[in-house]
This record gives sequence, C-alpha cells and structure tokens, in this order.
Amino acid sequence: METTVDFSVTESNILGLKVGRCNSDLFDEVSLYDQITGDDYDLCRLKVPAEDEMASYRLNKTGLPFFFSGSIRRYKTKITEPPPGSYNFSDLVFEMYDGTQDQLLKLMLVGTWGTYPLGYYRTPYISDLVTKEKEIESVFQFYKKFNLKRDYPNNSIMFIKHGDEYVGFFALNIVGNNLESHIGGILEPYRKSGYFLDKLRYIKEFCIKNKLEHFVFGARNENAAVQRIFQYVGFQALGSENVFHIPSLLTFTNRPKVEQEIKIPAGDPGGLHQQLMAQCIQLSDHSLLSHGTVSFQLHHTALLLKQERCKVQFSFPVFNQDEAMVVMKFEPVNGIIPTGYFRISK
Repeated sequence: METTVDFSVTESNILGLKVGRCNSDLFDEVSLYDQITGDDYDLCRLKVPAEDEMASYRLNKTGLPFFFSGSIRRYKTKITEPPPGSYNFSDLVFEMYDGTQDQLLKLMLVGTWGTYPLGYYRTPYISDLVTKEKEIESVFQFYKKFNLKRDYPNNSIMFIKHGDEYVGFFALNIVGNNLESHIGGILEPYRKSGYFLDKLRYIKEFCIKNKLEHFVFGARNENAAVQRIFQYVGFQALGSENVFHIPSLLTFTNRPKVEQEIKIPAGDPGGLHQQLMAQCIQLSDHSLLSHGTVSFQLHHTALLLKQERCKVQFSFPVFNQDEAMVVMKFEPVNGIIPTGYFRISK
C-alpha cells in the first residue's frame, strides 16, 4: 500500500494546525518523512495494522517526534439474512439528519464522544494547542458536511428517538458493496437498556434492504463495554490498528520565526550539533535552561555536512513555563529537507 499523507482540511481549519492523515498497511518511513517535511505539516495521524511490529522503529528513523495514541479493533461481518427476533423498543423512530438538526448532532457528539474525541488534546507538544472542544467541533463539521445525504447520497446520519427523547445516533456510509459506520453511540442515561442492540438490528435490516454484503465498523480497544456487546452478538474481529500522532510542528509557532544562514563545520558532526544546540539555547532563552532536561535531535546530518553553508529556519511552537521546543527546518539538500528538534522540559 502506498504511503500517502492526505491534507485534512476540516481539522486544519478548526485546530489552527496543518493536519495530515495517513492510513497504510506498511508505510515507508522515507516517503512519510518527505511528505510531512515537504508539505510543512504540524501534525500527522498515522494508522497502521497492529501486526506491523516495526512501526515504532521506522518512525524513530524519521527523526520526527511521535507518540502512540491508541488502538482500534476492526470488525467485518457478513449480512445474509434479517436478524431474528424483534426490537427491544418497538416504537423507536430512526430520524435522518437533513441539515437542520445541527444542535442535535452536536449534542450527540458531545454526549457520546466528548470525553475522548480524537486524542490530539493529550498528545505531547500540542496538548496546549488543541482542546476537546476544538476536536468535537472538527468532528461535527466533518460529518455535518460529508454525511448529509442530500449532497452525498451514500452517506447519512441517523438519530435514535424514543418517545420525546433522543437516545443516540450513528453514521452510515455505503462503500462499494459494504456498509461502514465509524461514529455513533448511545447517550449515558440510556446505556445498558437495549438501545445499542436495536441500533445493530436497524443496521442489519438496512444491509438486507439495500443488498449490502458486509457491515464494517470498529471501536477503540479500551471501550470494553462495546467490545463485549460485539462479542455477545457474534461479531468476529478482523484485527486491530494502531494510531500514532506525529506532532512535527513545521508551520505553527508561538513566537516569530528566525531565519539564518550558518556555516557548516566540514566533516564534524559533533561540531555541527554543538553549534546548532548553542543557537537553539540562545534563541529560546528559557528559564528552564539552568535546571531543565535538554534533548536535541538532528536528522540528515550527513547531507548537511556536504554543504559549506546552509539556510535554516528556527520556529518556536511550544513555549510555556514547563517546556519549550525549537524546530529547525533547513533548506532542501538534494531534494531532502533536513530537520532538527531542540526540547527543554522540567
């Protein structure tokens, strides 16, 4: 599978960071690095099969900061006949989102996904830049646009209504001969009452009615309650996917960027590192410098050592009382953009 980083327009607009997403069965670390640095991404969400045991090793080779965010267990179940039995609540109403129920959609998202929307908010280096509220707004804007059936006939959102109360919702996406659902839930007061099972019954009936062969979906591994229900109804897991966040922070800065041209000490990697670290220390001018923990990493040092001089841009995406980060982005050398990260923390 190709390693392709796609620009996430909605997330970028809402979060104020340039965000990319990459789903790959076996990503190539060189291609990943080139796309992230070449397109100046601040954050990349990488999703890989859990079987890829070398993912962390290859990510480490990029020299970019990365953090494990969690795992998603994937299911794919064949739907061949209507489910037996009947609804737990025969008077349920499944109401389709038509673009006028924005407040209701936002309420459902907050009530079901509000405690852990995307997980960026707890990722080091960007935890001060991204909030749960921004993440929910990003998810809301995405589904509001792309699951409005009027504009995207294969996509929809269904609200579950019982009497006068809305108890939950779920999104549906017809992809080929399959039905996919990647977001949904039941509000807290109505959980463990049978509504989730009725939701699954509706989905199975939808597949039969529309001649769809499989239902494809997933849930975070830590969501034990949902995993138990899936096992209870006989769904078989295909496997799991691991999610990594790469806060490269190549565009965002808290302070004005500084551009300099530096002289490269010929054949002296240690001298180059010391020179750049000294410059980062001077530019950061942080109170932690006297007692904090310092780390420094430079990627593509060998390329830089072949140059006599090189232009470098220093940016300052993280700068608070507890930590500071200086990002170095060099001019391309043979089509490759060297980068470096200086960090200081308590």
